[in-house]
Amino acid sequence: MIEDRRKGVRAGYERLGPTARFLFQIAIFSVLLTVIGYILGLLSSEYYYARSQRAARHLANVTMSRPVPFVLKFPVIIEDGGNIQEMPTPGRYRPAISRCPFSFFITQDGSINLRGVIRDAEGNIVTEGTGDSIRVIQANKYDINSDAKAIEVVDANQRPVFQLMVISYEDFITEKAQRRSKHSAAMRQRMEAAGIPDVNMFLARNEQQLEEKLKGKKIEEVIRLSYITQQGETWWISSPDGSISVKSLEEDEWSLIPRLFCYPGYSHPGKRVTQ
Repeated sequence: MIEDRRKGVRAGYERLGPTARFLFQIAIFSVLLTVIGYILGLLSSEYYYARSQRAARHLANVTMSRPVPFVLKFPVIIEDGGNIQEMPTPGRYRPAISRCPFSFFITQDGSINLRGVIRDAEGNIVTEGTGDSIRVIQANKYDINSDAKAIEVVDANQRPVFQLMVISYEDFITEKAQRRSKHSAAMRQRMEAAGIPDVNMFLARNEQQLEEKLKGKKIEEVIRLSYITQQGETWWISSPDGSISVKSLEEDEWSLIPRLFCYPGYSHPGKRVTQ
């Protein structure tokens, strides 16, 4: 059966005139070239796509820079180590804490310009706020990740050394209430070591002062700043639970700033731990 079909095709081809045979050969050749070109195009596209992805990851690792999030509505407040600073309008603001290594400037369009540095144990700069972006200096030891509402830098053990996040005022109040009932054991120990006789009363008084400070004010968003940096011979830690100065960093101190994102950053851009 198959042989009969082959003979029929061959006989039909032989009945064609020279011009028709030539056109037929050209058509077959064109189809083959099209198929081969399509296959080569797919292989080439995959190759160059893979190369572009590797180049993008390499560039992200080299530059290690991410834009600072925006604020959408005023007034806003900055929370730095549990301390509150109100920013009713765009403008330049000095930090509420004298030991804060950053200064703020918020533009009319809500851009947050942050300038300052984070230092390691040897005093070397590891993270720098250059205005509208955060840049990692030691890319071989630190990583960075971000999304539209937060930016974070971690060390080689994926422990945060810098965080800036923009949250709603409602979420801010909810988190404050949760921390009031479940405060960090490390922070309690530090307060007790500092001679505060009644930690619970101290925390309650802080919450009351916060409520009085913000009473009657319509706050839209909160800029939360958290970091761990070397200053002189001590480490300065600013976390949502408060600010402390310590001689050395233990696991309890590192745990004061929970990690936000998954790492490495180039493999999980914008992916949060909770996702």
